[in-house]
Amino acid sequence: MKRLLILGAAAMVLGLSAREPSMKIVDKSFERKGEKLQHKEWIVKFHHSDMNLKNTLDSEGKLVKKAWGDFFIGLRHGTVSNGSWDIWQFISAMDKKWKVMPEKDPVSKVSFVRFADSSCANMEWSNGTIRVLQTAGSQKWVYVKVTMPAGIHKVMLYVRPGGSHHGIKGRERHIRLGSYETESKNFKVNTMKFDGKTTGMAFFNKNYSEKNGNFLVFEAEKIQTIQNHTENPVTVIFYPKKGVTELNFALGYFLNEDAEEVTQRFLVEQLPTIRKGLDSIQWDKAPDFSEFTKNAAQVKNLIAGVQGADKAKYEKEFAEIQKAYEAAKAKNDIPAYTDTLDRLRKLQKKIGSSALDSLL
Repeated sequence: MKRLLILGAAAMVLGLSAREPSMKIVDKSFERKGEKLQHKEWIVKFHHSDMNLKNTLDSEGKLVKKAWGDFFIGLRHGTVSNGSWDIWQFISAMDKKWKVMPEKDPVSKVSFVRFADSSCANMEWSNGTIRVLQTAGSQKWVYVKVTMPAGIHKVMLYVRPGGSHHGIKGRERHIRLGSYETESKNFKVNTMKFDGKTTGMAFFNKNYSEKNGNFLVFEAEKIQTIQNHTENPVTVIFYPKKGVTELNFALGYFLNEDAEEVTQRFLVEQLPTIRKGLDSIQWDKAPDFSEFTKNAAQVKNLIAGVQGADKAKYEKEFAEIQKAYEAAKAKNDIPAYTDTLDRLRKLQKKIGSSALDSLL
């Protein structure tokens, strides 16, 4: 009977969804033309979408952007033909002191937090933060918060609706903001007709990938002016009103749908609901510690069935994780808690796999 219980627990552990929110850090040193450099990359998996932040640093710790791949802050969200929200750089911001992030200086801190129903990447620079969050129930939406204590001068978002191909003859990139529509086609900046109330826009194509595009929801009450320029990527620039230090966005997409129909449905019917969802995002809610407790009980059950030297090894690792969890919980340190939960789940799978091998 005990053998069956252990077998069932092990099978349940290995049956956990492969799509679990996580953050992987890659850190490696290398040389380029005699110069010693360091690549640092944060690869984030949300519930449905992916993001990667990559910095290349010189020996003094300064950001280097001399070759392709030295710097990325890309989002894979509704990606088709390397298009949708830019997979190389989807965002940039400048504060009132004319200081830019994220491409001017190296990121100073990156943390990843996971809740029961959402996950969030927090990226910090000397002049502000960018946070990216996705909920388990919102596959087509990613939420972004930009904070700059000195005041936001502008935020730029980059999108390649339907694909990233260059030099497509006859392609037209269109933006619809309420009843206003414009084509984004060259480097000349276009000031869009904005009534101060419309809170969403759509991006779509004509004569190219016409059934794929993107949606954007923003805080209209905080915005003074909206501009756009270029065709690949489409660049949208938000200039907020005086005194604004924080802007929130919801980034969406559509795939394999009639652009006219889905855009009309979004702007007329769905926009109020999406805006309400953006406003209700809890960026700093308390973590759900019950997930750790539940998984810890399963790990204990699995360890109980382990024989030989591995048992002591697993018990020691579990005790270390438990200690780190208690410290994180006492301080309400959400990133540290997320780290301990990830460590526990890895141990859970490792023991589960070993248990199945020994029992089958």
